[in-house]
Amino acid sequence: MYCKRRAVAIGLLMGGIIGFQGCTQPTFPDLRGTHLPPASDIQGDEKNVEAIKSVFMRAEDAIHRKDLSALMELYSESYKHGGYTKNTVKAVWEDLFEHNHDFSDTHIFSKIKVETQKAQPQAQITCTGSLWAISNDTAERVNIDSWYGEVHYLVYEQGTWRLAGHFWEIPRGKDTRPTLLPHPFF
Repeated sequence: MYCKRRAVAIGLLMGGIIGFQGCTQPTFPDLRGTHLPPASDIQGDEKNVEAIKSVFMRAEDAIHRKDLSALMELYSESYKHGGYTKNTVKAVWEDLFEHNHDFSDTHIFSKIKVETQKAQPQAQITCTGSLWAISNDTAERVNIDSWYGEVHYLVYEQGTWRLAGHFWEIPRGKDTRPTLLPHPFF
């Protein structure tokens, strides 16, 4: 009998909490921004690492302002990822900006490898993160993209670091393609 009363009490308590909440999604704090934890594996000089972080911070700013021109300036002309080129990813961003607002993105870097000795300097950034926004149609917060351990590929061109796609889509000798699913935005 005691167990039955306890189960009923817990059920009523949970029902009251759910009713009080109005069945809405809980609000979570946002970890937006570019983060380089102290334990990250950094293989590069401070100047280039800061310049690379700056690319992502400028991308965040452009996304928050829905400034397509500023965002596309950060992409390399040779951008390639999953069939996307700079022009096709621009069309994706146009559509996202048209149908969403209040964007929030997070990049947490676990590794940065800068190779300045190459004819065209390049960098690989291992990153976990997400891209969220509020849908204009539903007024709900939607996850547009999320990734874990993805390797962003950047090249140094025209005096600055630019997004060039994902590391496994560039010619790399005998390396194999990772099994992670790619995301098209960075």
